[in-house]
Amino acid sequence: MPKIMVSIDDESMTDMPRLVDDLRRAGLLVDEVFEALGTVTGSIAPEAVDTLMAVPGVAAVEWQRDNYGPADSSI
Repeated sequence: MPKIMVSIDDESMTDMPRLVDDLRRAGLLVDEVFEALGTVTGSIAPEAVDTLMAVPGVAAVEWQRDNYGPADSSI
């Protein structure tokens, strides 16, 4: 499943535990919760992303971009 980052709106950051529970119920497999930043990372089936965006308090949902360095890099 693709990795995503969910941004929480400022007004909802005071209730992160409830929001994380709501995100789980919407199908998110939570990896990490960054309360101070108002973000949650995890994995979800692509067809369930719209469900996440409908959760009250969610400001944005972004696909995680992997960075493997320049094409000619030895890493």
